[in-house]
Amino acid sequence: MPNRVADMVRLYELLDRFAERTGGTRFLRNCHGRMGWPKRGVYFFFEKGEPKSLSDMGLRVVRVGTHALRYGSRTKLWNRLSQHRGIASCRENHRGSIFRLVVGTALGRRGDFNLPKSWGVSGGGGKLNERLN
Repeated sequence: MPNRVADMVRLYELLDRFAERTGGTRFLRNCHGRMGWPKRGVYFFFEKGEPKSLSDMGLRVVRVGTHALRYGSRTKLWNRLSQHRGIASCRENHRGSIFRLVVGTALGRRGDFNLPKSWGVSGGGGKLNERLN
């Protein structure tokens, strides 16, 4: 029988070791396309204010994503990460990233963010937009 707690502890240990080997955690807000990103890969998003459930030390993974895992893919990992990052105003490109759509909708429901009228209307998200409304 799988041991979920042991698996979670192991995941965070591996993520910590990886961060140590690569010079630390990168924060998307500080990243740009000239940072030597691999062409494809797996990425993990963490969020301040979201502590791990197993302890109050360290940040909890809030999203795991993959990009361009198939051979011959023309887009690069940074292209996908930059779609999630969006622009500084945080008011555009919500159709380019389901992650941005979900987070923006949650902030709008909490009252922390005034969503533009176009948020979740037609375009990327499709059925997800219907579930969020």
